[in-house]
Amino acid sequence: MRKLDWYLLKLLAVWVSVVLVVLISFRGIADFVDDIGDVGRGDYTMPKLLLITLMRTPGYFYELFPVALLIGGLLGLGGLAKQRELMAMRAAGLSVLDLLRSLLKVGLAMTFVSILIGQLVAPYLDKESELLRAKLLHKQTILQSEHGVWIREGDTYVNIRQINPDGEISDISVYSFDDDGNLSHMQRAESATVENDSWQLINVEETKIEEGRNFSSSFPNRPFSAELDEDMLVNLGIEPAFLTIGQLFNYISFLQEHEQRSSEHEVVFWSKLASPVIGILMLIMSLPFVMRDIRSSDIGKHLMAGIFIGVVFFLISQTLGFAGIIYGVSPVLVAWSPVVLLGIAIVFLYRRYI
Repeated sequence: MRKLDWYLLKLLAVWVSVVLVVLISFRGIADFVDDIGDVGRGDYTMPKLLLITLMRTPGYFYELFPVALLIGGLLGLGGLAKQRELMAMRAAGLSVLDLLRSLLKVGLAMTFVSILIGQLVAPYLDKESELLRAKLLHKQTILQSEHGVWIREGDTYVNIRQINPDGEISDISVYSFDDDGNLSHMQRAESATVENDSWQLINVEETKIEEGRNFSSSFPNRPFSAELDEDMLVNLGIEPAFLTIGQLFNYISFLQEHEQRSSEHEVVFWSKLASPVIGILMLIMSLPFVMRDIRSSDIGKHLMAGIFIGVVFFLISQTLGFAGIIYGVSPVLVAWSPVVLLGIAIVFLYRRYI
């Protein structure tokens, strides 16, 4: 990297860090206030709430990083413009393309760090914070649903209504069909333990259907084999945003193989892939707002306009995910349309102001 690249990297790293601290603080306070009503329930104390809020910090970092890149870029480059450093660079023969190349390098370097945090640290701590919260509140389940989760294993269908924080599953029904598509065997279990892909059904009521007659029996436990392992079970009760890209990919494949709805997880998967690109584009978008009328005393207004546009765009891109799930829009389109729109906006800004 050239001297200019290192200079911009150090400058923008400071500003982006400052912006992240502010944004993460607001985000953390909002969640803290939202959860404070649960303090006193079970073993959920104020120190535990603080710990859980801190555990969520890497997740906030990854979520807010794109908008922090824009605001940090505007503030850092705006400072250079106010101190006439950008004017001096241009007078020394530095072109806008040179600045753009340096910004791109800086954006890639900082985005690489955010990806490491977002994929290696944040998902693990987010998942652990949710499981810890459930245990402290003495929650019996991390997933409880009227229709539950359906799994297909050949001609056998499994329905799970509850998943506990320790990985134990409850209220399980197993339906087996013969070659003609007729129900031949049914099991209802109070709970089950899972090790790898080996299940042990507990307190089982079993019904066999032969020639139109039902034969019922009870067992304290029964073995059962399924593709769903312990990690996948816990993922069923965890918000998709708390999973890594790899975990999302595997879980989406599992849902599709078992003919389950996967749109929510697909939106999160493609959004996580698009997020680094959005961050880099937002940093690039900061340059036109700073370079426009570089000698003008209205640079502050341009900075505020850039921040406003960037924040609004970020909020819209977040909202598109929910709309896509509700209205059944293609997850790829939902996740990557903000990238296309942002690219068009950047082309417009560069052509008009630079």
